[in-house]
Amino acid sequence: MSNPYSNNDSFNSGNNGAEYPGTGNESASHRHDAIGQPGYGQQQFGQQQYGQQQYGQPGYAGSSYPGDDSLYGRDVDAIQIIGDSFRYFGRNWAQWIFGPLVQCVVMFILYLLLIAVLAGSGSSIDALANGSSGSDSALTGGLVAVMVLVFIAMFLVLIWAYSTWYKAANKQVDTGSLEITDFLSFKNVAGLMAVYVLSFVVVILGFFLLIIPGIFAAFFFTWMPAVKAARPELSVGETFGASIEVAKKNVGVTILVLVLIGVLYAVLSFTIVGTILFPALHTLISVLFVRRTLGMRG
Repeated sequence: MSNPYSNNDSFNSGNNGAEYPGTGNESASHRHDAIGQPGYGQQQFGQQQYGQQQYGQPGYAGSSYPGDDSLYGRDVDAIQIIGDSFRYFGRNWAQWIFGPLVQCVVMFILYLLLIAVLAGSGSSIDALANGSSGSDSALTGGLVAVMVLVFIAMFLVLIWAYSTWYKAANKQVDTGSLEITDFLSFKNVAGLMAVYVLSFVVVILGFFLLIIPGIFAAFFFTWMPAVKAARPELSVGETFGASIEVAKKNVGVTILVLVLIGVLYAVLSFTIVGTILFPALHTLISVLFVRRTLGMRG
């Protein structure tokens, strides 16, 4: 039975693309042995064609990104992921900067609206405290309701923005192309938003209960948005399961990736430029780690 979290069963270590030559070698070798040419099938297909194409030649047919397919089927290398995240960012740096900038403008407008609502609510409460009519009480209630709605709107816009980042990163890694409009899309983003919120809530609750459960929750569930972006057909429950499988498939590599993300944040957070770069790099690192752990091209 195939693994529901895999891409064409590539999540299984025995079928991750590295063993494609096996069946072909055997059948080709037997055919040529039968006509008096021993070893021709193995030399032709096992060592030259498949062996060099799989690992020796960077990229794949039609790809403008060298190395897109060179790590397919290999063990995940945490250091390589960090380096590749910088390279992917460099190829589309304008989109990664100006796309989120437009999102920031939308959130800033909502922030100004929230300030206006808070100011109006404060004035209304002062008037009510000074013995104003009952209409002021109704006005205060209305402003509070609007304030709550604005808070919810800001939260949803923030989650939407983060979700589009994961979609954009997965698209870039998968296709090699990225547009500013990818950061403004609402298409097929609802499921990713739901997964993002659930993973955030689980991790936060873990830290609120005790530090240790929070660390475990972050270790296992921080990959959920990247899993959902790479495998959008998965349900929420399947995404939870896939995130756990990704985290525990190679615990040492997972820990190293998390540590490197923390180090990268500590280094970049000291400058404004670094603060702008880190979210994009963090997203690309997560997507690359998940895709390579699942055996997908990236």
